[in-house]
Formats: sequence, C-alpha cells, structure tokens
Amino acid sequence: MSEQLQAHAALSGHADTPAEPHSLYPKRPANVGPLFHAIAIPLFALLLPFNALAIGAILTLATLLQLGRRLLCAIPGVSAGGAAIRDGYHALIQPLANRVMKDPRDEPILAAAITLACTAYALLIAQLIIGELSWPLLIGFYAFVFGPNIRAFVRSFSAMHQEGHGRGGTLKGGSLCDRLTGNTFLYIFFAVPMGLVPHATAHLQQHHRENAGPLDIYATARYDHANAWHFVVYLVREVMYQQLMVSPYLYFRSRGKSVQARSMLTGNLIYFGLFALLAWYSLELAVAYMLVPWCAANFLMGVIHWSQHAFYGGQQDPKDYMYNTVTLLEKPVNMLNEGYHVCHHHWANVHWSESAELFEKIKPEMAAAGSMVFRDLGVLDLFLLLMLRRFDRLADKLEWWQPLSHAEKVELIRQRCRPAPIAEQERGHQRAAAA
Repeated sequence: MSEQLQAHAALSGHADTPAEPHSLYPKRPANVGPLFHAIAIPLFALLLPFNALAIGAILTLATLLQLGRRLLCAIPGVSAGGAAIRDGYHALIQPLANRVMKDPRDEPILAAAITLACTAYALLIAQLIIGELSWPLLIGFYAFVFGPNIRAFVRSFSAMHQEGHGRGGTLKGGSLCDRLTGNTFLYIFFAVPMGLVPHATAHLQQHHRENAGPLDIYATARYDHANAWHFVVYLVREVMYQQLMVSPYLYFRSRGKSVQARSMLTGNLIYFGLFALLAWYSLELAVAYMLVPWCAANFLMGVIHWSQHAFYGGQQDPKDYMYNTVTLLEKPVNMLNEGYHVCHHHWANVHWSESAELFEKIKPEMAAAGSMVFRDLGVLDLFLLLMLRRFDRLADKLEWWQPLSHAEKVELIRQRCRPAPIAEQERGHQRAAAA
C-alpha cells in the first residue's frame, strides 16, 4: 500500500484496512468492521424498546413535574420567592467558588454539583442503607436527576460539558482522576447519575476536532432531520456505538492515539464497573438507579446530537460547521449559554460566559455561511418541532440574515433539514483526489 493510501486509511478510521481509500464519508461509523457491524446492529435494535420504555417513564415524570411547577408559579409570590431563593443560594456558593475554582465565573457548575450531591446522591445513599427498593426514593432520584421538562438533566449535562473542556477540569489543583481516566472526578460525578458513560476525551478530541464533518462520529449528515424513522435508524446505527465508546475508540486507535483510546475503555469500566458493584449488592437497585438512566440517556444524547447539528441540507463544504450547527437563543433559560453552539464550535475553549459577546463578533461569518439561528427555542423544543414537521412554528422562531416572508422561511427550513448532499460531496472529493 502506498503512503498516501495508508494515510487516508488512517483518516477513514480503520488504519489496518485499505478499503475505500477515496471515500470522504466512512460507510460505517468509524469504519467498524462489517462482521462486527452485522452482529452489533441487531443487538442494538433489541435495546431500542428498553430505551423507549425508560425515556417514556422519565418524560412522563418530567411532564408531571413541569405541570406541578406551572401550577405553583400561578400562585402569587411563588415565582418571586423561588427566584430569591435561587439568587441567595448562588450568592452563598460564590465565596466557595472563589476559593476552589480556577475561574470564579464557573460558580454555577459548583452549585450544580452541590445540588446534585444534596438531592440525588443523598437519596441514593439512603436507598443503599435501606437495601430494598423504595419507590418514593426512586421517584425522588429521577425527579432530581432529570427534573421538570428535563431541566435538571440539562443543568447537569451543561455543567459536565463545561467541566470537560478545561484541562484538569474547573477546580484548582491537578486532577489525578483526569490523568488516569481522561475524565475528572467532577465530570464522572455529573455523568453517572444521568446514565452517561464518562467520555470527556471523545467529546473534546473527537467531536470538536472533526467539527460535525464527515469523520465526526457524532455527526448526523446522512439523515433527514424531520424524519422520525431516520432518527430511529440513527439511534440504532450510530448512537449505541457512541454510548458504548466503540466508535470513539476506533477513531483514536486508527490514529495511533493509545492514551485516548484507553480512556474510552476506562469510561466503560467506570460506569459498568459501578453497575456491577451495585448489582452485586442488589440487582434491583442497579437496574433502577443505573440501567434505566443509561437507557434514557441513550435517547436523550441522540436528541442532543440530532438537534444541535440539524441543518445539513444543501451543504457544499462538508466541513462547514457554521452551516449545520444551530444557535438557540433560548429564553428565559439558557443553561451556561449552551444555546450558542456555533460559538462553542468556533472556539471550543471560549468561556461560556463570553459566548454572547463572541456571537455578536462572528455574526458576519455566520451570515455568510447561512447559519441557522432560532429565538426562544430549546433543544427538546427544536427536536419535537422537527419530528412533527412543524416548519411553520419553526419559521416563527427563525431569525434569518436577510428579510424573508414566512412562506420563504418555511421552505428554507424544509430544505435545510434534509440530508447533506453526500453523493455530490463524494464525487467532488474523488475529483480532487484524482487531480
């Protein structure tokens, strides 16, 4: 094999197989072997009903909690009282953040960790002391981990996300856990109750390196984002590889990055090792407190990746992250400015508190790329409107760079949520390779 073909095979995610040397997009996630793929996909499909049952139960609870929250907020003075308690809580945490955090602006991350420790983890400890499954404790655990309208999950996910972007995490001092596993203790602390296998290395050194391009194992370029069946296929064909760290592992291994590849294995060992320990103590508790959140997280992580990079249709440059990445100017909540996702990809290490300022600076580049910006939408809102094909509702929220009529916005969104023109991009890539 020539040096050029060897290099391309490495970039295609399978260094020891010279297949498809001129392919821009891997035929299978991270070029996983065809035999392994043929065995894995039916097994992943068997997991789908369990994922659906888990997320169905969690969403039902989240909806009931949101209804209760709205009823409480309808009582005069409750909203103002809640805001005062929230502000007072953060003011109480800030002096501690000033002492223990590298950047005091990351106080909300510390506050989220303390909240999780005093609620979900406290209930889990009580459950371990009792031994037998307690439904009130379990429902309370789910309520604090996922919350009304999945807000608690979003808070923990956002805190974990930002924690994973700084070397050694957000706390002062070195992180032995980070050096050994590729994940800080605080990252693992947030991840495990949500059912997420710790994967900070995969997010930062794979997803942000490839920027939703052809080699990004988290990309959704080949799917119609307003097609529910395509989402189901994505869950089975790609999300399970991601959640089990198979595709990130193959990506790093193909590039000779043994440390990063080992951290993928370590992430699995941490989560499923903890599951095995809990199952040894009580299989019932392991299923309720770890396996069910893991199944629910499989669905939620699919939703997040699907929605944050939802508009590949018509994309000419397969590496143009501004084209496919969504900006969600969510009101009244935007957890750690997660909605400024283009800014996050434009500068992966920008501090979350500076995202709004960066957004204003890069608006000309975003306009030139045709980047999609929506106001007053969250990730789940965008996902549901896409699945329901409510392009009219999305058009109401779209802030386009030039004046468009409502009908023109509807047609634009309809075109943009289609799959990337992969065949056309492949032909262009092959012509360039031949030249």
